[in-house]
Amino acid sequence: MFTPRFAIWPTLPLDIHFRTESTWRPFPLNQENCRIFSRARQAIWSACIALDLKAGDTVLVPAYHHGSEIEALLLAGLKVKYYEIDGALAPDEATLLPLLDKQVKALYLIHYLGFPQDGAYWRKWCDDRNLLLMEDAAQAFLSTKEEIPVGSHGHVAVFCLYKTYGIPDGGAVISIKPPAPPRLTAETGNWRILKRHLNWVATKRGEVGFLHGLVKPALSWWKRQRDRPHAEFEMGNPDTPPALMTTRLLPKLLNEVTAHKRRRNYQYLLDHLGEMVPRQFVYLPDGACPFAFPIEVENARPFLERLRQKGVLGLLFWINPHPTLPVEEFPRSRFLRERVLALPVHQELTEYDLKRIVSAVQESRTALPAQVAAV
Repeated sequence: MFTPRFAIWPTLPLDIHFRTESTWRPFPLNQENCRIFSRARQAIWSACIALDLKAGDTVLVPAYHHGSEIEALLLAGLKVKYYEIDGALAPDEATLLPLLDKQVKALYLIHYLGFPQDGAYWRKWCDDRNLLLMEDAAQAFLSTKEEIPVGSHGHVAVFCLYKTYGIPDGGAVISIKPPAPPRLTAETGNWRILKRHLNWVATKRGEVGFLHGLVKPALSWWKRQRDRPHAEFEMGNPDTPPALMTTRLLPKLLNEVTAHKRRRNYQYLLDHLGEMVPRQFVYLPDGACPFAFPIEVENARPFLERLRQKGVLGLLFWINPHPTLPVEEFPRSRFLRERVLALPVHQELTEYDLKRIVSAVQESRTALPAQVAAV
């Protein structure tokens, strides 16, 4: 009855406030042209303005996306043309080339779930066509490819710090023309810190996890009633800086072993659930710092509900595309949206926690058989 709860987002240990600050600054935090906003979408908008992209300029963007990045580009006055991804989640060149015209100024490249795309190849592809490369490393902070940090090849690269560490917010950007730092007064972030602490306790104490399981669905329902259509894509004020608690706690959280722990957790889940993993993610490449662990199931929503009842709060990954996407024209992206679930893999999980996640998935799979299909 009293079941611990494990969610996608990294939790925040209670002792973090008493830790010593790390002197280690990973890419892009060690770059002079790095700017940090509250959210990566605000960083995207600000970078577009700094790069003097004009109203009507076009960016080639993947059909498989979150939606907030698309909204930021549109609010910056740009147009978007969607391209399909290939079987490796890379841009499908066959769909890219017909989209090129004089208005196209940039290619938007997403590093999904922290798995690095070939940034060097796409930088050359863009240079050959006089285009900007915009790298979305929102889920790939701390990832590297051939020991080069993901995001190094782009004219612009954005990162979500809070998807790796349990801080309230933090969207970093580097650009060949850095945007001005955000100018608004920072919020405290205390409420979001409290929630991350409670999430950490919920992984240790079944009683708290039980209460979390009761309250979370009610809060989600209440938010859905209040939210405006497509509210999850809204940018907010682009001049918003990171919360004060983000600035204070991030140096205490930065750790050179974070990527190793996430990789270790991913490999453990892969060893036990590998037959359920989409083929693009069955091999963990050197340098990847996974954001989450993907599994592919046919009956995604009831599967998620059974997982929730067992204490695992998975996520139907990017189920809602931006409303401007003609969904039916991009079958591979639609397939992934409807069937790929994300499970926790963050660095605060213990081996005991991972065993519980595996058991929950296997028991849910017995009740609702998962069927894997190549995409």
